[in-house]
Amino acid sequence: MTDATRLELSRALVVAGLILYVPANTLPVMIMTVAGEVAPLTVMGGVQELYDSGLPGVAGIVFVASIMIPFLKLISLSWILLLHGSGEFRRERTVLLRILHQIGTWSMIDVFLLGVLVAVGQLGVLANVEAKAGGLFFAAVLLCSLFAAEFYEARMIWQPSADERKTNPAALT
Repeated sequence: MTDATRLELSRALVVAGLILYVPANTLPVMIMTVAGEVAPLTVMGGVQELYDSGLPGVAGIVFVASIMIPFLKLISLSWILLLHGSGEFRRERTVLLRILHQIGTWSMIDVFLLGVLVAVGQLGVLANVEAKAGGLFFAAVLLCSLFAAEFYEARMIWQPSADERKTNPAALT
């Protein structure tokens, strides 16, 4: 795969992730039924439910892991891609891309936990958990950011820009 293809795929995935971020956080990811009371929950609704249940620490962790990190990943990738071909902030972009690679798959733990919750939350009349479309959008956002970071390689940051090639022919080596 050429670098130009990798760059375009990364850009397309980041744009798709940013678009999908809205329904991922506004549509319910699950519907919980406890003792006959039905409650559709968005990601933020789940955070609020945890907080209201007396678990502010867990609510904070879920907020950071489920809302902040996916958004920051997309924004970080956008910044890296916007500066592609520029000689500015190369070292910082490389470090940031390596961090994104390190935390990449950990975001999928939310989707895994939703699957486990749906599987074990089938208690008949007492309680029921049903996955909804928001969970699919959420997983799609995570996959977009994960693959965008994978397609864009750190070495692409260090390729000489057009200006560098014009002013310094030695930059081609």
